[in-house]
Amino acid sequence: MCATLKLMRALLLFLATVGSAAGQRDIFDLATTGDGGAVYFASALARRESGEAAPPGAPARIYRIGPEGFQLYLERPRIDPPPATPPGPTRFTNYFNLSRPQTSRDGNVVAVVGQRQCFGSSACGSATTLQTTVTGLPGGTVDVTGAGHLSGNGRYLLIFADGSPGGNCAYVVDLQAGQQARPEGCTSGGFYALGGGRNIADDGTAVSAAGSLYLIRGPAVTQVQTGMGSPGEAVIDSAARMVVYSMFDWGTGRRSIRIYRIGEQRDSALAALGGADSHTPYLSADGRRVMFLSDASGLPQIFMIGTDGGEPRQVSHDSAGVLSAAMSDDGKVAWYFSGAARLYRINLDTGEAQERLGRTPQIGIYTRMTAGSLYSIRGAGISDRVYAAESYPLPRSLGGVSVSVNGVDSPLVSVSPTEILLQVPFQTGLETNVEVKTESSSPFIPQLRFATSTFTGLGAFLLNPRSPSGYGGSDALAVHEDWSALVTSVTPARPGEILHLYGTGFGRVDSQPPDGMPAPADPPARTITPITCWAWGADNFTKMDIPVLFAGLAPGLAGVYQLDVRVPAANLRPSVQLNCIGEGDNSNFYGSFEVKP
Repeated sequence: MCATLKLMRALLLFLATVGSAAGQRDIFDLATTGDGGAVYFASALARRESGEAAPPGAPARIYRIGPEGFQLYLERPRIDPPPATPPGPTRFTNYFNLSRPQTSRDGNVVAVVGQRQCFGSSACGSATTLQTTVTGLPGGTVDVTGAGHLSGNGRYLLIFADGSPGGNCAYVVDLQAGQQARPEGCTSGGFYALGGGRNIADDGTAVSAAGSLYLIRGPAVTQVQTGMGSPGEAVIDSAARMVVYSMFDWGTGRRSIRIYRIGEQRDSALAALGGADSHTPYLSADGRRVMFLSDASGLPQIFMIGTDGGEPRQVSHDSAGVLSAAMSDDGKVAWYFSGAARLYRINLDTGEAQERLGRTPQIGIYTRMTAGSLYSIRGAGISDRVYAAESYPLPRSLGGVSVSVNGVDSPLVSVSPTEILLQVPFQTGLETNVEVKTESSSPFIPQLRFATSTFTGLGAFLLNPRSPSGYGGSDALAVHEDWSALVTSVTPARPGEILHLYGTGFGRVDSQPPDGMPAPADPPARTITPITCWAWGADNFTKMDIPVLFAGLAPGLAGVYQLDVRVPAANLRPSVQLNCIGEGDNSNFYGSFEVKP
């Protein structure tokens, strides 16, 4: 049952170094000028110099960094409506929460999206809550209902959402003529239909992609026939000659970059880097250069390719990866936010990068915890490099980073720029307050606290991202009976073999080790509530019981559970999906593994 010390160390190293999606939510919506001389972005964080507080849910402001340095560009103090007498009528705040800054190529026209809140009656459910304010126009400032993207010449606005249910219909507004061209019916828009670059050309031709690719010319809408997959993140050049977009492959879960030449009505692949995920394309105004992000070399980096083809060229080599980026209209400069939560300006020809905003640690979306188990806090800028625990007891600080859970510093397995892997203290109660402590060189005050819930049982298998599952996603982290290798499609399980699967939150155990210490091996710490598992047979009819030989804390590891099961001898699918039940919210936690035919 007990793994060798070598395997235990290998598993810890694996858990400490597997890639994870970083969390960037406190600095967002990068947009740059035509020559890349300045960048705009949104943030709800408080500035150090202001001495103000910015609690969770605070409204976002727009900031600008250019030759003159870092500055607040636009903010709107919230104005609440007066109390209604009698109560009931619909009331609104002002459009105080700002996002989506964009600028024309010459930098003279700037568009910003504002969001308001509605109070009072059920009519709020159908109310519009988004508005785009455009400044620098010949006729002065214009407010347009809905969230919009600005054309490079600053004349047109593609409205893609208004904040109401069913309000994701895309249409074009001519800002100079004051005219709206609404197509008959609804062409899918929404925040997920558009890329970060230009979605509308200088003549008002627009593009939208949300499962299908559409060209919008005034009231006329044309659906473009594309290859197999789901198009998204579409952008267009200034002369409306071509569209570049990402294509999601439902089979692999990856994206590639494609190009549609409008005049020729020809759709073709532009950049597909093996098994990499390539996405977020930007297209230069002249239609010659494409920038996109891809994890082809490991962490996401910036790549360039010409629209006439050729091989993609990697531009950035950031040790923490690139989380988001925006390219100038001339295709020569990009601004990007790194996994180390630093903002850079990079020359797309030479790859030379200059830091323009210091490390601003951020926490991504968080989930519920399980007492005694491993827990991942994802974010950006948590540290400048990777640190991993090298011995027991696990340290309470790594690389200057610590995590307080209800006032108790938690044992740490690893710390990287984009993730903290920790053990939740066994005695953590249901109501849980978490605070991450780390350094920052930013003009902002990081928001590194959150509240969540902690349970005694919340089962989940750890995943092996190097083994794609036949059910989508990744297989469970599993080891062969003789501890010789991980179970993958290359080294699948054998019928009748015993597998060792790893996970978290399987429930309370009969022998609880101290926080930060490895679980005992003789006797092992078993779950108090038994875990049972089953799987469908190859005939898709037989519900097979999967014998569980051991369920408890993984001997020699801290915060990790182990589940030993025997693979049935026959009636097996090539990919077996376990369905398991245990303590608390463990009902229907599941994971898959590959089996040799």
